[in-house]
Amino acid sequence: MLIAGTNQEYGRTFEAALSLLAVRLTFALLPFRWALLLLRANPGERTNPGESNDAELSLPLNEVAADIARAVNRAARYLPFRFACLPRAFAALVMLRRRGIPGTVHLGLARNTRANSLSAHAWCVSGDVPVIGVEEAASFASVVAFVG
Repeated sequence: MLIAGTNQEYGRTFEAALSLLAVRLTFALLPFRWALLLLRANPGERTNPGESNDAELSLPLNEVAADIARAVNRAARYLPFRFACLPRAFAALVMLRRRGIPGTVHLGLARNTRANSLSAHAWCVSGDVPVIGVEEAASFASVVAFVG
């Protein structure tokens, strides 16, 4: 199936597909700590958006974040694997970093009292700007954040 859009959308979707595959492979082959080192994601607090030389940042950060989220979700839809929230969040972080924009991936937990279990979720933000997975994050408490 062909993805409709501009050359720039094709490029972002291709970049997102490569990022998703690289993140998935990294987490599959390496212990979590080593994978974080390879992805250059350090435990820390959230970051504020910074300056970048990328021409794409002539757009407001909200639009860049939305473009990245669309590209990651589109790529995940067309790749033959299922990509949960963790690889999507880290792929978005990789794409932000390529543009010189700092980002943070949060890992959160929520307790389900009916089933007496915990649920986990990962999401990515740049400062106060949501990038991916933030809509579902409202019911999760951030346990750890990784700055990239």
